[in-house]
This record gives sequence, structure tokens and C-alpha cells, in this order.
Amino acid sequence: MDMEQMCESFPEWLLEAETLTERLPFEEMHRKIIVGAMGGSAIGADLVNTAYYDVLPPIPIVRDYRLPFWIGDGTFVASSYSGNTEETLALLKEAEARKLYIVGVSSDGAVEEYCAKHNRPFVKLPGGLPPRMALPYSARVISVLVEKLYGIKLPWREAATFLKKHMAEIKDVALEIADKLVTADAVYVLSSQRDYVLALRFAGEISENTKLVAGYLYMPEANHNFLQGFQHGASKTVGIAIYEDTEKHSRVELQSGFLYRKAEENGSPAVKISLKGETRLAKILYGILVGDFASIYMAQKKGIDPMPVHIITELKNYLKQA
Repeated sequence: MDMEQMCESFPEWLLEAETLTERLPFEEMHRKIIVGAMGGSAIGADLVNTAYYDVLPPIPIVRDYRLPFWIGDGTFVASSYSGNTEETLALLKEAEARKLYIVGVSSDGAVEEYCAKHNRPFVKLPGGLPPRMALPYSARVISVLVEKLYGIKLPWREAATFLKKHMAEIKDVALEIADKLVTADAVYVLSSQRDYVLALRFAGEISENTKLVAGYLYMPEANHNFLQGFQHGASKTVGIAIYEDTEKHSRVELQSGFLYRKAEENGSPAVKISLKGETRLAKILYGILVGDFASIYMAQKKGIDPMPVHIITELKNYLKQA
């Protein structure tokens, strides 16, 4: 299965993920959720935080070797697709020392081994994927925890159906975005803060799939600093991608439009990404898939295989030897 086919499978995997949680002992869990994860595994929790932005305080997502001092109890979700992410394993050890309730999520590796040895609840993800492409699994697993522990449900099934129905359109939009950004040597992706997973995800996919330096910023905060960089002319090889706000907040859209205009006046490759969907959740998932496909199409246009991440693999080997 290639990367484009994995993107096409997103809606089905979203639904499949629900079945992976059926044997979890939710009645034993502490209501407060903490996620320890990195990269493609962590962004599942970011998607949940974005989706539940208006109805639930954000779930702490720890991307580090150390838990914050203020985490003293709760359900700790050790999420690592490979099961061997060293930062996540360090957090798992600390979570055990603090006597947190531990749930493991992985396809294999040390996380699975730990849960088996210590009789901890474990969600086994399907193997054989690049970790970043397992987003529908990691996100839906965490959202099921929210549903069971808080009783707050969002229309995930309906959103998956919407994605399947509009898959051809999503790919067409992504191709148009790729055409505009393919000449960029680096890309900044922006979204409103309440929709932050959109900018975070697309920037990460551009780096991993297209092999370009990419960063993410939030609107309107970017107009209090980043915007000023266009005064004397920014590099014309730096691309700008701006997601519209899921609720089309008038002032956010006004500020986004101003930044977009400055980018165009500068001669920068710039795109404004519209969102479609019957619900806010559907719009978020639509935006994620558009970005995922666009990053793959950009790679294809550059003659690059989007799947391997050689430098990240080099880093992991380096850390093992250090």
C-alpha cells in the first residue's frame, strides 16, 4: 500500500479504531487523561483536543522525557506506534513511579511488552504503517476514552462517511495546493488556534513527506510578529498556506486575508485552504486529509518518495548508540 492509498483508507481506519477499544476496562480508569507521545502518535491527541475544543478542557500531551510536576494522578496513555519511542518509554517509567493508571497504545515493541508483563490495558494497532499514517487509529482510540470517561460524543461515524463521499474532491483540492506550493523551499502553515491541529499536521507532513523545512503558526497571533517579516521583502521561495477558521470567525478571517495578501504581494507561493463539512469535526478531518494528500502530491511532483524518513531514522540510530 502506498502513501496515497493510506490516505484514502483514513475514513475506514477511523471506524475500525473503535473496535480496538472494546475490551478496555473503562470503569477502572481515572477520568483525567494524560497522553505521553511523540510525532505521529502525539498528533492523535492534538486532533482530539482540537475536535473537543468547545466542550472539554485540553488533554495534556507530554512530548518530553519528563512528566510535569503537576501531574499527580490520572490515566496515562503511553502512545507509541512502534512501541519503542524512547521519550514515551521514559514517560511510561515515570508514570509508573507516580502510580498513574497506565494504558498502552502501540503496534508492537516495548510498550506492548510492558503492558503484558504488568497486566496493563493495551490497545494493539495494526502494524506496517509509517507512524504518521496511523493518525485515524491513535485519534479515535483517545476519543473513545473521552466518550467513555466524560460521556461526550462527537459524530465520528458521520464524519467518516462525509470523507468517503468527498474523497475525490479532497484529492482534487490537494492537487491544486500542491501545484501552488511545489516551488517553495520551505513552507509556513497557519490556522486559528482553536483549529491548531490543522497547521501542526500539514507542516509535519510537508517535512516528512515532501522533505522540506516547514513550520506552523496560529492566527491571529502570527499577525502580531510573523507578519512584520514581509516589510522589506521575505524570500520568495517560502510558501504560505492558511486554513480558514472552522467557524469562519469574521475577525480571524479578516486577519488571515491581510496576511495572505501580503504574501501574494511579496511573490510568495500562497494558498488559502477552505474547509468543507456538515459538522466542525468533519471540517477538521477534511482539512487534515487535504493537507496529507497535498504533501504527498508535492513529493511526487518533486520526484521524491514520500514514505521513507531517512534523517529521522539516522537520528534514532544515533540515539541508540549514544
